[in-house]
Amino acid sequence: MITPLISIKAPIYDIFFSFQGEALYTGLPQIFIRFAGCNLKCNYCDTLYSTIISKKAKYLTCNKIVNKVISTYIKNKENFTEILTNTFTKNQASKKPSISITGGEPLLHADYLEVLLPKLKEKGFSIYLETNGTMFNNLTKIIKFCDIISIDFKFKSECKNNFWKEHKKFLKIALSNSKSETFIKNVITKNTNISEIKKSAKLIKGISDKIPLILQPSINKNSPAIQNLYKFYSIAKKIIPNVHIMIQMHKIYKVK
Repeated sequence: MITPLISIKAPIYDIFFSFQGEALYTGLPQIFIRFAGCNLKCNYCDTLYSTIISKKAKYLTCNKIVNKVISTYIKNKENFTEILTNTFTKNQASKKPSISITGGEPLLHADYLEVLLPKLKEKGFSIYLETNGTMFNNLTKIIKFCDIISIDFKFKSECKNNFWKEHKKFLKIALSNSKSETFIKNVITKNTNISEIKKSAKLIKGISDKIPLILQPSINKNSPAIQNLYKFYSIAKKIIPNVHIMIQMHKIYKVK
């Protein structure tokens, strides 16, 4: 007997309200859905527990998630209204209540997202996908539902392997949805090297130099030297015009 799609489940660690703490949408009020499991293990991961599917993960149906998201939104509605009237973000979709689909790596559960995301959009939410940008085949299943795509390019210096081919294919698919906004993050650590920054910027330029690149210094024992951060910024800026250095605000204030 085939299980109806409406009853499929995925491992979820948490559904909660907070403010986006990094990159272009820092300060955006969001409801976060944190999926369990990841296809990579990077040394700087700031949610290491989420890279595996442990007994703490709860297997939830799409309907249960939608109901939890709605109740969380109702409890925090004033925060959304107060911030969104300022319309300081670039994407029109962000004027709607925004849902961060995060992990782990949420695209491990693409078949599940293919059912969940349209349900969330039917309720008036916009979709903010946070991903490591390697599972390009899975992205094709849900790209039409994504309003904002935050792609974290992974470097061999911290993630054991390079994924340039995967990132290139992923980015092209992300840009195939003309209604979505896409940007790239490079997490910078003391082990990041110049060649990785150059390669990242050149890959972006080869597809579209309008894509923003965020250099995000790691906030832990692997934090980069400030002079290296300045150097990386200067190098990337010579290749593409839209480069920013932005820190993780939620880590500074120690909130979700």
